[in-house]
Amino acid sequence: MTQRQTLTTLRDLLAEAETRAAQRFGAANQACAEAQRKLQTLEQFRDEYRDKYRAALERGDPFALLENLRQFLARLDQAIDLQAQAVAQATLEVERARAAWQAAMGKRKAFDLLLARQTAAEKAQEEKSAQKLLDEWASLRAIRTHDKGGTHR
Repeated sequence: MTQRQTLTTLRDLLAEAETRAAQRFGAANQACAEAQRKLQTLEQFRDEYRDKYRAALERGDPFALLENLRQFLARLDQAIDLQAQAVAQATLEVERARAAWQAAMGKRKAFDLLLARQTAAEKAQEEKSAQKLLDEWASLRAIRTHDKGGTHR
């Protein structure tokens, strides 16, 4: 396997790794957005039930109903705290996934550059070899033309 083939293979592997990292980043973004939606939903429920609790207090509803609403609000607050932690964790995962994707992209770009340099070096070498062959051919032709001209006269 030539050096160029090796570099091409490595670049292809890095491109695949970059794709996987981008997919993980996308999935982390979606998971984070979903966690944030759940948190907003829980907060909306809490606000609605807080309003119901205040209205029940103002109406002078029975203590048992008020206590049930208060306990339910406490459970909602706990669920909100847990969901807020889930959002924070999901946000950290998004940042980790972004960093991994950017690192993978950087590696792939570096190999693209290395491969481009390798290709340019090979092309320059081929052109140099071709020019050398042309120079040799021109020299041989000049010698033959000179010899033919000198032997016939």
